[in-house]
Amino acid sequence: MPLFLSEADVAALVDMPTIIGELESAFAAEARGETFNLPRHRFNKGAAKLNVMLAGDTTSARHAVRAYGTIGSNVSHIYLYGRGGLLAIVEARLLSAMRTGAASAVAVKRLAAPDAGTIGLVGAGRQAETQLTAIAAVRPVREVLAYARNRDNLEAFCARMEKIMGVPVRPVASAQAACSGADIVVAATNAKSPVVFADWLKPGAHVVTMGANAADRKEVDLKMIEQASFIVTDDLAQARIEAGEFIELDRAGSFDWTRVTTLAQLVAKPPVSTGGLTIFKSLGAAIEDLASSSYVYDEALKRGLGRTL
Repeated sequence: MPLFLSEADVAALVDMPTIIGELESAFAAEARGETFNLPRHRFNKGAAKLNVMLAGDTTSARHAVRAYGTIGSNVSHIYLYGRGGLLAIVEARLLSAMRTGAASAVAVKRLAAPDAGTIGLVGAGRQAETQLTAIAAVRPVREVLAYARNRDNLEAFCARMEKIMGVPVRPVASAQAACSGADIVVAATNAKSPVVFADWLKPGAHVVTMGANAADRKEVDLKMIEQASFIVTDDLAQARIEAGEFIELDRAGSFDWTRVTTLAQLVAKPPVSTGGLTIFKSLGAAIEDLASSSYVYDEALKRGLGRTL
């Protein structure tokens, strides 16, 4: 019988290092040609919005469909299928945030300097939290400088994350103050126009831009994309319809899509040295939902969690 796994079940079953490892295995499988990933489709009609994405693994014969949006109320579920049909329905708010952070960690692990210890963060929401905890799982984070427009929210976020991470997490007065001098810069916002600029960055910085996943939204300036020595994204087909910075440059005739490496390619063959600024353009891909929900389902069976449908 299929399982229903609640947010509480998911919270009891997952930790960030494990999800990072599951994603690394999934991207390695993708590099071997054992998986497929279909980009997100958005269905919008008035107040009703639904986003759907799908991935599959031919070796395990598992498939995952993630559906989320607003239809009367906010919803987010992963439907996991295997041999014989539906295996589980997983409430996916926490899991989505964790797998998004984990995807960034996969890139950071291979692109940021081994001793990268300072993070500049723009944004103070739930995704910002999992970005920090994921990066801290793969790099020796010593300090976080964070900026968000709402000062009260920012200070509360910094106080909470300092307790979680055990390192200073300091609120600063501007995005530039957060990013200047940082080894790793993270943009985790819902901004439609750039909030991080190339001229702010130290040489050799690694940038994660993960809040803008629509063609009309950009978190970093185009100069940063043009100057980058190495650019990575989750899925190339999805980037062609959702990576606003790439799309704008492409429309102007000044972007070469062969510059973009996928996470699968990065896991299979990380660069020996990038020699400069590196960028991970995170969009969130269904293969990440497949890997994380498969792990949660298997663990739930072992531990007797969830309820049958």
